[in-house]
Amino acid sequence: MATEPLPALTAERTSPATYVARNGRGAELRIGAPGAEDSFSPVELLQAAAAGCAALSAEAQLVNRLGDDFNATATVEAFLNFDENRVERLVTLIDTDMSEIDPEKRDKLIASAERSIDRLCTVKRTLNQGAENITEVRVESPVAARQDRV
Repeated sequence: MATEPLPALTAERTSPATYVARNGRGAELRIGAPGAEDSFSPVELLQAAAAGCAALSAEAQLVNRLGDDFNATATVEAFLNFDENRVERLVTLIDTDMSEIDPEKRDKLIASAERSIDRLCTVKRTLNQGAENITEVRVESPVAARQDRV
Protein backbone atom coordinates (compact mmCIF):
# COMPACT_ATOMS: atom_id res chain seq x y z
CA MET A 1 0.00 0.00 0.00
CA ALA A 2 1.63 3.24 -1.15
CA THR A 3 0.97 6.46 0.70
CA GLU A 4 2.04 9.90 -0.37
CA PRO A 5 2.04 13.03 1.79
CA LEU A 6 -0.10 15.91 0.59
CA PRO A 7 0.96 19.54 1.01
CA ALA A 8 0.51 20.68 4.60
CA LEU A 9 -2.27 23.04 5.59
CA THR A 10 -1.73 25.49 8.45
CA ALA A 11 -4.20 26.98 10.91
CA GLU A 12 -2.83 30.06 12.66
CA ARG A 13 -4.41 31.60 15.76
CA THR A 14 -5.58 35.11 14.92
CA SER A 15 -7.64 35.93 18.04
CA PRO A 16 -9.15 34.06 21.00
CA ALA A 17 -10.84 30.86 19.77
CA THR A 18 -10.28 31.86 16.14
CA TYR A 19 -7.85 30.39 13.61
CA VAL A 20 -7.31 31.02 9.93
CA ALA A 21 -6.51 27.97 7.82
CA ARG A 22 -4.35 28.54 4.75
CA ASN A 23 -3.22 26.32 1.94
CA GLY A 24 -0.23 26.80 -0.31
CA ARG A 25 -2.41 28.24 -3.11
CA GLY A 26 -3.45 31.28 -1.06
CA ALA A 27 -6.94 30.22 0.02
CA GLU A 28 -8.01 31.17 3.55
CA LEU A 29 -10.79 29.94 5.79
CA ARG A 30 -11.74 31.23 9.25
CA ILE A 31 -12.29 28.57 11.92
CA GLY A 32 -13.98 29.40 15.21
CA ALA A 33 -15.91 27.98 18.10
CA PRO A 34 -19.43 26.77 17.27
CA GLY A 35 -21.71 29.77 16.79
CA ALA A 36 -18.89 32.29 16.30
CA GLU A 37 -19.57 35.00 13.72
CA ASP A 38 -17.91 34.89 10.29
CA SER A 39 -16.31 31.50 10.80
CA PHE A 40 -16.86 27.79 10.34
CA SER A 41 -16.82 25.47 13.33
CA PRO A 42 -14.68 22.33 12.99
CA VAL A 43 -17.81 20.19 12.52
CA GLU A 44 -19.06 22.56 9.82
CA LEU A 45 -15.71 22.15 8.06
CA LEU A 46 -16.22 18.38 8.16
CA GLN A 47 -19.67 18.89 6.65
CA ALA A 48 -18.26 21.22 3.98
CA ALA A 49 -15.54 18.70 3.11
CA ALA A 50 -18.13 15.93 2.72
CA ALA A 51 -20.42 18.16 0.61
CA GLY A 52 -17.68 19.47 -1.63
CA CYS A 53 -16.02 16.11 -2.13
CA ALA A 54 -19.28 14.35 -3.03
CA ALA A 55 -20.36 17.11 -5.41
CA LEU A 56 -16.98 17.28 -7.15
CA SER A 57 -16.84 13.48 -7.41
CA ALA A 58 -20.23 13.41 -9.17
CA GLU A 59 -19.43 16.44 -11.35
CA ALA A 60 -18.29 14.61 -14.49
CA GLN A 61 -21.34 12.34 -14.54
CA LEU A 62 -23.73 15.24 -14.00
CA VAL A 63 -22.04 17.51 -16.56
CA ASN A 64 -22.15 14.69 -19.11
CA ARG A 65 -25.94 14.40 -18.89
CA LEU A 66 -27.04 17.85 -17.67
CA GLY A 67 -24.53 20.13 -19.40
CA ASP A 68 -21.84 22.48 -18.14
CA ASP A 69 -24.29 25.00 -16.71
CA PHE A 70 -26.34 22.72 -14.46
CA ASN A 71 -27.19 23.93 -10.95
CA ALA A 72 -26.66 21.73 -7.93
CA THR A 73 -26.68 22.08 -4.17
CA ALA A 74 -24.96 19.66 -1.80
CA THR A 75 -26.28 19.65 1.76
CA VAL A 76 -24.77 17.67 4.62
CA GLU A 77 -26.60 16.95 7.85
CA ALA A 78 -24.42 15.98 10.80
CA PHE A 79 -25.71 13.94 13.70
CA LEU A 80 -23.71 14.53 16.87
CA ASN A 81 -23.35 12.02 19.70
CA PHE A 82 -23.08 14.49 22.59
CA ASP A 83 -22.09 11.83 25.14
CA GLU A 84 -19.05 10.83 23.06
CA ASN A 85 -18.44 14.31 21.59
CA ARG A 86 -18.23 13.04 18.03
CA VAL A 87 -20.16 13.07 14.79
CA GLU A 88 -21.91 9.73 14.52
CA ARG A 89 -23.38 10.08 11.05
CA LEU A 90 -23.24 12.39 8.05
CA VAL A 91 -25.97 12.42 5.41
CA THR A 92 -25.08 14.11 2.12
CA LEU A 93 -27.81 15.11 -0.33
CA ILE A 94 -27.08 16.46 -3.80
CA ASP A 95 -30.04 18.23 -5.37
CA THR A 96 -30.15 19.10 -9.05
CA ASP A 97 -32.90 19.52 -11.63
CA MET A 98 -33.26 16.35 -13.69
CA SER A 99 -36.83 17.02 -14.84
CA GLU A 100 -35.81 17.08 -18.52
CA ILE A 101 -34.47 13.51 -18.35
CA ASP A 102 -36.80 10.54 -18.72
CA PRO A 103 -37.16 8.48 -15.52
CA GLU A 104 -35.11 5.49 -16.72
CA LYS A 105 -32.15 7.64 -17.76
CA ARG A 106 -32.51 9.68 -14.57
CA ASP A 107 -32.25 6.53 -12.44
CA LYS A 108 -29.14 5.47 -14.37
CA LEU A 109 -27.59 8.92 -13.91
CA ILE A 110 -28.27 8.87 -10.17
CA ALA A 111 -26.75 5.39 -9.84
CA SER A 112 -23.73 6.41 -11.91
CA ALA A 113 -23.19 9.60 -9.88
CA GLU A 114 -23.46 7.66 -6.61
CA ARG A 115 -20.92 5.08 -7.85
CA SER A 116 -18.55 7.90 -8.78
CA ILE A 117 -18.89 9.40 -5.31
CA ASP A 118 -18.24 6.02 -3.67
CA ARG A 119 -15.16 5.50 -5.85
CA LEU A 120 -13.71 9.02 -6.03
CA CYS A 121 -14.65 10.94 -2.89
CA THR A 122 -11.54 10.78 -0.71
CA VAL A 123 -13.33 12.39 2.23
CA LYS A 124 -16.15 9.83 2.20
CA ARG A 125 -13.74 6.94 1.76
CA THR A 126 -11.57 8.22 4.62
CA LEU A 127 -14.53 8.65 6.96
CA ASN A 128 -15.93 5.23 6.07
CA GLN A 129 -12.61 3.39 6.40
CA GLY A 130 -11.10 5.49 9.17
CA ALA A 131 -7.76 7.24 9.17
CA GLU A 132 -5.04 7.39 11.74
CA ASN A 133 -5.22 10.86 13.31
CA ILE A 134 -2.10 11.93 15.19
CA THR A 135 -1.91 15.22 17.08
CA GLU A 136 1.20 16.55 18.79
CA VAL A 137 1.49 19.74 20.83
CA ARG A 138 5.01 21.05 20.32
CA VAL A 139 7.11 23.66 22.05
CA GLU A 140 8.23 26.29 19.60
CA SER A 141 10.22 29.38 20.39
CA PRO A 142 8.49 32.54 19.07
CA VAL A 143 11.82 33.71 17.61
CA ALA A 144 12.27 30.47 15.65
CA ALA A 145 8.68 30.67 14.43
CA ARG A 146 9.19 34.22 13.11
CA GLN A 147 12.47 33.27 11.43
CA ASP A 148 10.79 30.36 9.65
CA ARG A 149 8.28 32.79 8.10
CA VAL A 150 10.91 35.19 6.75
